[in-house]
Amino acid sequence: MIDDTVAYVKSRQQFGVPIGSFQAIKHHLADAALQLTFARPAVTRAAWSLATDDVNRTRDVSMAKVMASDAVSLISRKALQCHGAIGYTQEYDLQLFLKRSWALSRSWGDAAWHRDRVAQQLQLPAHT
Repeated sequence: MIDDTVAYVKSRQQFGVPIGSFQAIKHHLADAALQLTFARPAVTRAAWSLATDDVNRTRDVSMAKVMASDAVSLISRKALQCHGAIGYTQEYDLQLFLKRSWALSRSWGDAAWHRDRVAQQLQLPAHT
């Protein structure tokens, strides 16, 4: 979604310039990239924990699910904001990625469920 959005904002013109040159668009895309950057190590750690049968694999998988779900939620909102309503149309693949992200973020437990699971693993009060 980020790559497609970057390509779109480079080509879409407003006031005679690409909309990607506007500071607000740059901020949206920087926020999206930052969330993805923070989620990646958690997903890698979860994969390693599963591959090595680590004792903390349950916690690591739940943390990865939380961070990846939060990241895709933010990335979806930012990508749609940058595309505008045209992102919902069939002419753009963004609508496919949005639907997929919404479904996957709720599959196998949503972020709230996994936050509670992490809290339980760390013996902390449940997230409310």
